[in-house]
Amino acid sequence: MGSRSEADKHGMEDAKPKDTILIAEDSIPNQKILQHLLVKLGFDVIACNNGAEAWGKIKDQETKNLVGIFSDMMMPELDGLSLLKKLRAEDKFKELPFVFISAVSDKDQIIAAKSLKVNGYILKPVTFDKVLTKLKQLFPDRVFPKLAA
Repeated sequence: MGSRSEADKHGMEDAKPKDTILIAEDSIPNQKILQHLLVKLGFDVIACNNGAEAWGKIKDQETKNLVGIFSDMMMPELDGLSLLKKLRAEDKFKELPFVFISAVSDKDQIIAAKSLKVNGYILKPVTFDKVLTKLKQLFPDRVFPKLAA
């Protein structure tokens, strides 16, 4: 019956699981960069190579403590807009934060995404500052670790 500080002294992991962000990105280098940044900011990450893989993990409930999704717009099998549409059709995911990461700034796609209540965009290339700024907007009460540049 030890306190958290006692558990920390003995090298035991914190009992509270970390929040999870799912990444749907078909570019492995971009996926790795984003994953690295999110882990440094205190999240567990599930990385998927396309929207279909992401949807499968979400539907199979392989996404414990899911607090958000960062997705590319243009991917094989199931693109980002289609993934967002599937999520918003499910009651339990209607309010789940969803951020597009894309080099595309196509007006029609942006309008379609807004109609599906997308929570924001990060234009590629992905940087630490862009990701941190978006996370602070999505989770204003969360304290993020201070990291050296």
